[in-house]
Amino acid sequence: MSKQTTVKYSELVNPTDRQKEFFKALDTHKYTLYGGAKGGGKSYILRWALIRQLIKWAMQGHKFVRAGLFCEDYPSLKDRQITKIQKEFPQWLGTLSDSSIEGMSFRLNANYGSGIIALRNLDDVSKYASSEFAMIAVDELTKNKRNVFDNFRSIMRWPGIEDTKFIGGTNPGQIGHNWVKKLFIDRQFGIDDPLENQVAFVKSLPTDNPHNAKSYLEDLKRLPEKLRKAYWEGDWNIFEGQYFSEWIPDKHVVKPFPIPATFRRFGAYDHGRARPACFQWFAIDYDGDAWCYRELYVNQEDGSPRWEAEHIAKEAYRITEQANETLEYVVADSAIFSKTGTGETIAEIFQRCGVGKETGYIKHLIPSTKDRIAGWAILHQYLYHDANTQPKLKFFENCYNSIRTIPQLIYDESKPEDLDSDGEDHAADSTRYFLQTLRSKKTSAPITLEEKAIERFNQRIGSVRNLDTVGSNRWSNI
Repeated sequence: MSKQTTVKYSELVNPTDRQKEFFKALDTHKYTLYGGAKGGGKSYILRWALIRQLIKWAMQGHKFVRAGLFCEDYPSLKDRQITKIQKEFPQWLGTLSDSSIEGMSFRLNANYGSGIIALRNLDDVSKYASSEFAMIAVDELTKNKRNVFDNFRSIMRWPGIEDTKFIGGTNPGQIGHNWVKKLFIDRQFGIDDPLENQVAFVKSLPTDNPHNAKSYLEDLKRLPEKLRKAYWEGDWNIFEGQYFSEWIPDKHVVKPFPIPATFRRFGAYDHGRARPACFQWFAIDYDGDAWCYRELYVNQEDGSPRWEAEHIAKEAYRITEQANETLEYVVADSAIFSKTGTGETIAEIFQRCGVGKETGYIKHLIPSTKDRIAGWAILHQYLYHDANTQPKLKFFENCYNSIRTIPQLIYDESKPEDLDSDGEDHAADSTRYFLQTLRSKKTSAPITLEEKAIERFNQRIGSVRNLDTVGSNRWSNI
């Protein structure tokens, strides 16, 4: 064995302290995410983590093991990985080639177990359905939808290897921000998710990487506040491409308080059977500000039993009745009013269940407008705040899914004035339905009996003075 082949792995890779922490998490967890801010060395450590694991398996007697390194498309794969592998991986370690059998890949030399890193893009994850990988690495995980992750979980297998691995590197943002944050950052686990003890996140910041130039660090620190929080501090509540960049939890989320009986109350609903459905309760105060104080969020994507429209309608009515509240109306997606067959429309089902009966607790059911862009503009206005202005829309902290999903929506790349509807936009949709109905609606402040008498007097005076002809006998009636 030559002198070159006896070099220590740590000397070859020279990992930062944070990257060493990533290796420790990788050794004890099945799913490990690294990153969270710019300049943490994510792409670098992913490829070297694959080498490290393949060699570890080779030392255990597992030869010719196959791993995969994936990027969202081929140009990104080439720029972030292939060209770097050409420069960083020494020839004595293995060979980068594009063969007819393995495609673009890096194969370790026999001394190190002949393991293979297949270099692939994710333009269509279904083409890997019959593949097998002992380890999978995804560079910029948030650029992918949840189905990519789930498809990979189904093909992570290799004969004789029980501790298969999945690793990812990413920044906040993009289409996958929501599910990645929920799983790795917020650690909210459902029945279709990995076990909690299998999942780890190692946060890396630009300052963790000693190889970053001082000028680069200074540039990150001098970015506008929102970008600085995302790229410098790794804040997952603020990120590139965020559609509702006005959102700040301290401004838009409040602790629940008793809604005054004099506040006007309304509902909004976005329907989903195969996808989540969202029913929200809103109150309007004396200044015309809106408070989302309750939600019914039926998540059909977490493996729980599906709720039919009748079940959702009955539950929304039951909750309203139990709270002894009266909703002036519920505004719902206009699509539920359309006939799709010979049976009842979803709107008719809701009305049959009490949602939209003048004699009940929910008086009317009305269709939403179809103007999405105008609706988003109104939602932006209600979320807006500055040093002297509070937002006109706030959410009680028990409205978990509204709080979780609305700030995580991103712009539509092909239609920048719209948001990307592939995201979890159900709470945002029902919110805009409601705000588009408001116009100038607000709750009038309660007044004393004396104030009421004065108001009544002034109203009568005003109505009399507006007449074209006023007789003296009319004044005597006051």
